[in-house]
Amino acid sequence: MNFYKILYSIILVYILSLSACTSQKVNQTSTDRLYKKENNELTAKYTIYHINDSVSQLFYNISNEALLYKKTDTSTFYYSHVKVLVKVSAEDNLDVVTDTGSVIIIDKQIDAVVKQLKGSFLFKLKKGFNYYIDVNVIDINKKTIYTHNEYSNKSSIESRQNFLITNSRNEVLFSSYYKQDEVVYVQSERNHEKFYEVDYFKSNFKLALPPFSLDQMSRFSYKPDSTFSVYVKDDKIELALPQKGFFHLKTNNETKDGVTFFVYESSYPKIKNSEQMILASRYIMAKKEFESCLYAPDQKAAIDKFWIDIGGSSERAKELIRKYYARVHESNKLFTSFQEGWKTDRGMIYIVFGAPNKVTKRKNGEIWTYGVAGNSASVVFSFLKIINPFTENDYYLERSEAYKEPWYQAVDMWRQGRIYLDN
Repeated sequence: MNFYKILYSIILVYILSLSACTSQKVNQTSTDRLYKKENNELTAKYTIYHINDSVSQLFYNISNEALLYKKTDTSTFYYSHVKVLVKVSAEDNLDVVTDTGSVIIIDKQIDAVVKQLKGSFLFKLKKGFNYYIDVNVIDINKKTIYTHNEYSNKSSIESRQNFLITNSRNEVLFSSYYKQDEVVYVQSERNHEKFYEVDYFKSNFKLALPPFSLDQMSRFSYKPDSTFSVYVKDDKIELALPQKGFFHLKTNNETKDGVTFFVYESSYPKIKNSEQMILASRYIMAKKEFESCLYAPDQKAAIDKFWIDIGGSSERAKELIRKYYARVHESNKLFTSFQEGWKTDRGMIYIVFGAPNKVTKRKNGEIWTYGVAGNSASVVFSFLKIINPFTENDYYLERSEAYKEPWYQAVDMWRQGRIYLDN
């Protein structure tokens, strides 16, 4: 399907969904672009802030790095031409569109520097409900569409999206993970407490078990390593993040709802040193290989040898390293929850199998299809969304012994120096 057909279909969906009237609830939606390499080429960040009981704000921050700049007929300057389309759907019925928005961004390139194109949309979101927000960023010059999906939780005034996080320059922060010693500022239009408790947890969680494993993962126990109080001053909370782990600003002592700040290495979400490379390679390593690399006196030489051995040459090893750790990087960007993205169930499947051919979003989870939907030869993974107070991005794989054969086939491909599903 070419660019114009895809664009036409997206706009048609927006138009028809606004005029649709149906009694049949639609509780899932599918896409073949989400998580794909070409979809992740655009660095775009989003965050939702609930201003009051009926209005919410979607902030966006789009890097111009992947955008195409062209000259116009009447100018010597180069310009980008981007259209952002936004559609809001009710969680319980995705066929019901509650609001839409669009904006045209035309940016003039003066110097070849990376800059951030920032802005926001106001939407009507009713309190007591949850929503899905579909964002399509369309690079008109490049004839490319980038798809993103945000989940909006407005069922409670105590959840994360009722708080806006900024830095000392009052710039909106989009990430859920931060660097050690960073200072953030927290404000809310819907919460008016004078002080809050913050629970600190040391974060060192085990990586995901293989998809065929029926062993039970140890569940997270809410036992903070320390607790301290923060106070509201000038309508803001100043919160320092002095060490790795995560800090949970509680808004409800019973439900443990609140705002969580995950603090990782300064290089996160990238993989920057040999130890990180070894740890993230565990999915395709035998236990003995893994321990040999991890405890080697020269970790760099050990992990280099591992990749050269399976690649057969230094050149092939470089290509495998680039592809494998690019998936680790993307997993950290896409799937970080209360643990690093590469350690999660979705991160594990993404790293070993690549991006799925089709992603079906449901109210309580996601279904990833590798192959053609409905084909008995396809591999299908089902992830359940886990409700926890720290994040909306926690999903648990429904494991099955049936995954043993496809898992080992994918791992064996890597170990033969081939990239499984290079997408």
